[in-house]
Amino acid sequence: MLSNLSEMDIKLLRVFATVADAGGFSAAQIELNVGPSTISTHMKALEQRLGVRLCERGRSGFRLTERGTLIYQASQRLFLALDEFRTEAGAARNCLTGSVTVGIIDWLVSNPDCALDRAIGAFNKVAPEVQISVRVVSPSELERLVLDGTCDFGLGACGQHSPYLDYEDAFAERQVLYCGAGHPLFLASLEFEVSELRDYQFVRRAYAAPDSLPSSLRPAATAVADLMDGVAALILSGRYLGFLPEHMADFWVSQDRMRPILDSSLGYLNAIYLTTRKADATKPATELFLKEFRRAQGLKLRKAHATKGLAGGR
Repeated sequence: MLSNLSEMDIKLLRVFATVADAGGFSAAQIELNVGPSTISTHMKALEQRLGVRLCERGRSGFRLTERGTLIYQASQRLFLALDEFRTEAGAARNCLTGSVTVGIIDWLVSNPDCALDRAIGAFNKVAPEVQISVRVVSPSELERLVLDGTCDFGLGACGQHSPYLDYEDAFAERQVLYCGAGHPLFLASLEFEVSELRDYQFVRRAYAAPDSLPSSLRPAATAVADLMDGVAALILSGRYLGFLPEHMADFWVSQDRMRPILDSSLGYLNAIYLTTRKADATKPATELFLKEFRRAQGLKLRKAHATKGLAGGR
């Protein structure tokens, strides 16, 4: 067992925590930016240092051992304590340190109404020693990551509205129904009825999301995607209809590879929320980042519950 904790031990624990969060060696490759053999070497080194087996993996899949679960929980407390120490040490020398992790949905920054990039620039000017991490996730993951503390706050569409989170309207994106080149509706006359869409295949989101299709028209979706890139790929195939953010689809529309369908009747506004945990002692660095984001976005410089004027999903 460890008699002292070195910088290398902390590094190995972070590798272990990433593997545990990802649910396996292969799934952790992208985030760690190393191959499975390197991850395996790090895990073996940590198990030798600790004197316990941390996980089982094989045909039955990946799982933490009982002791591995205890070590994982202890590592989370350690990382939190280290972050708090860096913050307090920075405050002692009148300098913010530590980290801020932002969770966002894909294709959000390309929205001209999104001020996240300006907020990052303003924040870095006043707190250059704080490490900023940006995680791009699906809307279904966003709330979970804010709830469990993986992300300090989230920016995106949120469908569930947890009672443990605060939701503040940040801006909106317009969703429009599209077809791709090669689809029967691509060259069709603009004069057709919504009811005619029943004859075509749709791609649906892998999470709860609103749309503006009438209740009488609920075609069976034969394709599913959890990120907007996936929805776009299926639409571009020329086989499916699907909703996309207008600012995202404009790229393919300009190339004559997509076309909006019944824009005036089926297009709708979708709320993008700034999501934070309720009753949470916010880190100084996070508080400052939120202040800079609200300032850049033109929001009130205080927390506020979201209004219900817009749809609540993506």
